[in-house]
Amino acid sequence: MRPRGGSAKAFCLVSGKRRARIDLFALFERMECRGRLLDIPAGDGVEAARLARMGFEVVGADLFAPPRSGASAATGWARADCNAPLPFRTAAFDTVLSREGIEHLENQAGFIRECARVLRPGGRLVLTTPNVMHLGARMSMLLTGQRTMRRGLVNEVETLRGRAGGRYYHGHVFLIDYFRLRYLMRLAGFGAIEVHTDRFSPSSLALAWMVPLMYGASRLSVFAFRRKANQHRRTVAPAVLTAEIRRHVFSPALLFGKRMVVTAVREQDGAGER
Repeated sequence: MRPRGGSAKAFCLVSGKRRARIDLFALFERMECRGRLLDIPAGDGVEAARLARMGFEVVGADLFAPPRSGASAATGWARADCNAPLPFRTAAFDTVLSREGIEHLENQAGFIRECARVLRPGGRLVLTTPNVMHLGARMSMLLTGQRTMRRGLVNEVETLRGRAGGRYYHGHVFLIDYFRLRYLMRLAGFGAIEVHTDRFSPSSLALAWMVPLMYGASRLSVFAFRRKANQHRRTVAPAVLTAEIRRHVFSPALLFGKRMVVTAVREQDGAGER
């Protein structure tokens, strides 16, 4: 027997988990426009080479040069620091892929703004990062103060990966959650934001019983803020915006996915350009 009310809605979200799982490259296969694509940070160029074979005109960018034996020979390459202005003209690309990069960056807001700047209006951003909002990560945070138990404690010895010309290459010290990533994207001029995942966390699936409680707590949090905002005459988000955020937060992708795959479209109004 299914639970009622808010619990029933949470049950439906949990039961739909299979529909949330995607193949990252299937997103690109469905794109009608196979124009210029920026892969940043490109790493060893494996993803860039695969996208080039799919018909995209790929430019890989990274702080470190790709290995000579890497898979980036079929693509363009440029040195770029993701914490600084990117060395590309405004509206130079139709698509930007940022795979497992933003969690390493000191200047995440600046990076998102730069992604918006180099995209043409209507262009698409595909960004992936570890999902710190799946149920297993939330339990780890409660117990250890860390989003994952397998990475030890963040510190200057184990977390710093390297240096290049006075610039730091950090490990996963700047993990970002959906709320803050969506906020930065909207301020940079991105819309049509959707969330997916490409693999699930078994420990999160085992914690699915927590979802109805979390859903109720979320509704209570929104109600409490609106009540306080009305008392102090503060602006309250429209119901449609709150519903969009809650739809994402309680999607199978964020509840159970190990990786957060976010897609967004560069809006036409010029937001995000310098």
